[in-house]
Amino acid sequence: MTEDVYRRLAEALNARSTAYLSIPCPEFYEFARELFTPEQAEIACSMPLGYATPEEVASKMKVDVDYLRKQLEEMVTNGVVRAKEKDGKRHYELLPLVPGLIELQFMHGRIDERTKRLAQLLKNYGKAMKNLVMTAPPPTAPADTPTTRKVPVEEEIHSLSTILPYDEVMKLIDRTEYIAAGACVCRHQGDLLDRPCDKPKDNLCMIFGPSAQFANSLGVVRLLSKEEARKSIDEAEEAGLVHNYASSQDRYLDLLCNCCGCHCPFLRGAARSPVPSQAFVANWVVTIDDEACTGCGACIDRCWMKALKMEGDLAVRDANRCIGCGICMYVCPANAMKMTPRETATITG
Repeated sequence: MTEDVYRRLAEALNARSTAYLSIPCPEFYEFARELFTPEQAEIACSMPLGYATPEEVASKMKVDVDYLRKQLEEMVTNGVVRAKEKDGKRHYELLPLVPGLIELQFMHGRIDERTKRLAQLLKNYGKAMKNLVMTAPPPTAPADTPTTRKVPVEEEIHSLSTILPYDEVMKLIDRTEYIAAGACVCRHQGDLLDRPCDKPKDNLCMIFGPSAQFANSLGVVRLLSKEEARKSIDEAEEAGLVHNYASSQDRYLDLLCNCCGCHCPFLRGAARSPVPSQAFVANWVVTIDDEACTGCGACIDRCWMKALKMEGDLAVRDANRCIGCGICMYVCPANAMKMTPRETATITG
């Protein structure tokens, strides 16, 4: 029964990341079938955490290694498995949904029948997941797959993405050798579903490090110079987009999204929460200099989280709602706002 292999595939994906849950349900199975044949889903379920050679996976599955190598290469081309050369051998790693295979299906920015179909199937699954997430049991991994790994403290992996203010993004660009960019996944999906966004989308979904080279080799993104990356971030700042960084020390995709609150499911969900700052690793918070504030109110509508409001002639900030993105500062004519470290910030390294 093919449904069983896709149920186990959901477990395998969750073992790698639960940033976007894989919940077994008819909508998930339909989406997964577009990306994995039943044979490839079985291979994915047999892959260990981290990289493995075809020989290692073939030995576990008791299948012909040449057959397996061919299937793995097709999975690489389809953007569901990542490959790298190590010690003269090709190694393969299964990607999770996010950050990982979903981005690689949409960052190319193409509008064709397959991508439209994927966008609709992902939308259907997103709705089903929203309804199921409160009642579904916690995600599980296959019984023979370890779900934890030891990493140095400075490489602690967070299940939540990190909100970065402008200056921190620029530091990230400065210290990263390889940067690639493609279309914003969420806004491109909006275009595919006839629900366009008026915010820019090109070159605003960025991948950093070795993952950038891999995604570029698939033709999904293009490599950027540091200057091109900075210009894209300046464009995002002007448009009021939030810099949302999903990093796992290149465990999967080291990804920086520049998100709008109208199409990004993570920002939309956070905005509905009474404490949006807990939906992310929010190490920063905006502070307002009351003496400098002119009470113009320009910052109020800029905030996706509704963390700002006017009290009398001054703008005031709700720290629980502030996620520390800093996009409000861009429109402050009096320079009355600045970013400060949040006292309860999570240390990420």
